[in-house]
Amino acid sequence: MAKDASLELLRGVAALVVLNGHCLGAFAPLMEGEGDLAGQSLKTSLAFVAFNGGSAVYLFFVLSSYVLVKRYFQTSKAQDLRLGAIKRLPRLAGPVLVTTLASCIIFKLDLYFFKDAAAVTQSDWLRSFGNASKVLSPETASFADAFLQGAWRTFIYGDNYYDSSLWTMTVEFWGSMLTFALAPIVFFLQGRWTLSFWVCIAAVVFLALQVSYFLCAFPASLLLYPLLAMDFRPNRWVRGAMVMVSLALLGYAGSAVGIYRPFAVLDVASDVGLRQACVAIPASVMLVYAVLSVDEPLSWLSGKVARFLGDLSFPLYLVHVPVICSLGSWVLLTSGSTALGAAAAILGSILAALPLMTFNNWWVQMVGALFNRFRRDGPIAAAPAASSA
Repeated sequence: MAKDASLELLRGVAALVVLNGHCLGAFAPLMEGEGDLAGQSLKTSLAFVAFNGGSAVYLFFVLSSYVLVKRYFQTSKAQDLRLGAIKRLPRLAGPVLVTTLASCIIFKLDLYFFKDAAAVTQSDWLRSFGNASKVLSPETASFADAFLQGAWRTFIYGDNYYDSSLWTMTVEFWGSMLTFALAPIVFFLQGRWTLSFWVCIAAVVFLALQVSYFLCAFPASLLLYPLLAMDFRPNRWVRGAMVMVSLALLGYAGSAVGIYRPFAVLDVASDVGLRQACVAIPASVMLVYAVLSVDEPLSWLSGKVARFLGDLSFPLYLVHVPVICSLGSWVLLTSGSTALGAAAAILGSILAALPLMTFNNWWVQMVGALFNRFRRDGPIAAAPAASSA
């Protein structure tokens, strides 16, 4: 289970899917097909897997939960869990704080053009600054407020009106705490009472369901450990089939339309979010297992490009909504082309993420070095950044 590099490509691609999905919702909302319009949108085809940001977020959470406790499952040292839990907020807060302060500057300079752009595209998502809890103005934006939001409030309370993509940070933080708390229990049960292990995971998933569908991904991801501990390994044909099936399932957005019509059996649940969670979480676990079960990962799964995408994923996730609502919207208004607006948003998000990626890598090393001083067995090189989107 020392092949975290093989997950980097998944992490990077998931960030790109979220970016694609939000660009679709901002510049071509009819193609996204919300509500009754799903049957006339991309949601009818497998192609929607490239735009299904909701499923990509579930994949982020599964990846994050798996990586967070990997050291503990290798060492069985409780200090790994304690230090992981203590440093989780500062590790996440560094790049998030940079993003909220940058967004505040954009608000102050009146460089957000999403309202005017939304009048052109008729996008409710764009009009509301990406479904933010409230929409700010140059007068109401505050650096003190942005600082508090980026430093801790978005993690504890879920505030996200300087960058609406930060809604996932409260799920990430509390989901991480749930994973740290659950890991000793499931580790103890895993090799002793298999049935109790499965009952424990099922019970925690059910309890998490009462709080948030997304929170369920964290305990569910711990199923990867007993699966990977088995001697059985699927051959390449089975793994290929698992990858294809999981990708197809990740294209499902909760609407039984087009190729996803068989999922009408899930319509007994009236909540679209619940229907998507029931498919996206198992699909994410299957995809991660298929990648990790490879004895010798292919070079393109763990090479420089994959690692670059992994490093870029969190910064790209953080900056893309401000870029869509500023640069992308401005290009749309000046050019009159939604295609150019979307292209500018995608390219601009990638370029804006590069300096934040440099900062994020430095920040992870600094936080890791600081907290490694408290390990009883001496300093350990800081681990690569875990996914947090």
